[in-house]
Amino acid sequence: MVEPVPKGKPLLVGVIVCLVLAIFILDLFTPAGIIIPLLYAIPLLFALLIPDRLFFLSAAAAAAILTPRGFYLSPPGGVVWMGIINRIMAVLALGVTAGFYWRLKSLQALLPFCSACQKVRDDRGYWKQLGLYLEEHSGTQFSRGLCPTCVSKEAKALSA
Repeated sequence: MVEPVPKGKPLLVGVIVCLVLAIFILDLFTPAGIIIPLLYAIPLLFALLIPDRLFFLSAAAAAAILTPRGFYLSPPGGVVWMGIINRIMAVLALGVTAGFYWRLKSLQALLPFCSACQKVRDDRGYWKQLGLYLEEHSGTQFSRGLCPTCVSKEAKALSA
């Protein structure tokens, strides 16, 4: 089941949603030639504090959708061609930011793993046992034991 609000950060999610809406409302009362959508970078920076990738991408998509809508709903005034160019650049900047974020998170999803000793490298470059690493990063508690194959190997080794 997918949670509608990222776990443990409902206040931050509320702040981000309010910021996006406030920027859109400000955009509605500002002439179309002024680049208010640049302010969408602020809630996106706050969205980086939430580990859920989908939330960040949703915030970027909302900002990208609201940017052209704000242009059409804004009061007349300003230089129209400049407003269009500003909006296109704002949407491109949002798209590039989301693309870099997606790529960065994809790279962070890779876990360096030693095939010889079965240790993993953490973010600081230290090699740790897989169980220890997972306990630190996921909060999962592990119990240790032996599978049936290893039990028979241990029994053979002890009897020899």
